[in-house]
Amino acid sequence: MRLSEHTLSQKWLAQFRTSNDRALGAQMLNQLKLVSAREFEVGIEEVLTTLQRRLQMTIAVYPIGPPIPNEIAYYDAFTGGIPRNENSQSREIGRRRRFGSEDRVGHVLARLQSRFRRGSGSSSIECTPTLVQLRTQGIRHIVLVDDVCGSGKRITDYWQVIPRRIKSLLSLKRCELWIVFYAITPKGKSTLGKAMPNFPMSHLISILPEADLKVFLTQDLQTLCANYAKIIDMESSGLGYRRSACPVVFEHGCPNNLPVILWASRKDWKGLFPNRSIPTDMRSCFDEDGTERISEALWRANQPKLALNLLDALDHVVPLSAEQRILLMMLGLLLRGIPEANMATRMLMSNSEIKRLLDMAETMGLYDKVTAQPTPMGRAFVSRFRERFSHARRQRIVGTNPDTYYPYQCEGKLRELGKTDRGGRYPWSRSDVVP
Repeated sequence: MRLSEHTLSQKWLAQFRTSNDRALGAQMLNQLKLVSAREFEVGIEEVLTTLQRRLQMTIAVYPIGPPIPNEIAYYDAFTGGIPRNENSQSREIGRRRRFGSEDRVGHVLARLQSRFRRGSGSSSIECTPTLVQLRTQGIRHIVLVDDVCGSGKRITDYWQVIPRRIKSLLSLKRCELWIVFYAITPKGKSTLGKAMPNFPMSHLISILPEADLKVFLTQDLQTLCANYAKIIDMESSGLGYRRSACPVVFEHGCPNNLPVILWASRKDWKGLFPNRSIPTDMRSCFDEDGTERISEALWRANQPKLALNLLDALDHVVPLSAEQRILLMMLGLLLRGIPEANMATRMLMSNSEIKRLLDMAETMGLYDKVTAQPTPMGRAFVSRFRERFSHARRQRIVGTNPDTYYPYQCEGKLRELGKTDRGGRYPWSRSDVVP
């Protein structure tokens, strides 16, 4: 099921004023990348374990979170205690701590620490060690982790509260800083570079390639988002917070970097992801393989027949598996001149997943890694599939036997067929009989 076909999506689309707007809204929904909880956790775990194996040293991991207001008591991960100040007696008056995606990330990191714990009690992946632990364990690699970097403000705000001791060690090259995101937008990367000019971008790791929703949205779709954001008085967030336009939705929550009409609920407008939460009934959508979204990439790459035939194959008696569909899509993009390096960006998939699928295509003899092009067999495979389903549709002709279409009796009147007219049709011999 495409996201636009879900019952809740249909209710959301019904709020648009015209049928053209509803069609554009459905198109936008099908462009989104839905990341399941399992996909998110596995992606973060694989990146961190790969980094640790590559460095062959203990790494310290910290979830990136927003600054805690002064009125709320909190635990400082770097000092290992609750900061004291002149307002310490009234820190919890009138305010409550809000739990966010950083808590989800922190849980994943804590489980990794337990998984790689040594016999001595320490771990090769230490979760939020204090400054004392960093010194006593000789940890030289600090890794900041978050789910998405949309506008970049979250990471730059977090950088302001990192202790001076850490920054001093980094400037003296006694420690190295790494930053890991599941997804990042070009705007977020630009903001990060300006706020941290000395940070080596080679230490920035994103599981998904740079994801910019504006690349997937036509001008009509961008205008749609702006017009309806204006109606609900949130025009500044028409393409997301600070116009960051991130096309990724996580099962644990919807980032505010998506167009505001997807998550805002105000002025009689009900967001599909109300106040950035994920309705329970939509959880199943996060287990889909994204065929519709990748088919759009084929369409934009001037492969309309292949895109339509792949969608048509979903209803076939023996449907293709998810991997087979994605392999066909990858081969179709390669045949249109899309380089292998841009494949992850076009399909909104991780580089590791693209590599795994290309290895599979090479094993099957469909792809040649030396030339980075489909083999002759791969070309024939795509061509035969495209023509096979096109031929199947051409065979669906309308029969000439009237028994197939007209009942023998209708409202007590028996069918009486006369001679055919000049167009080959069978007119009814009696005008009072209705088929």
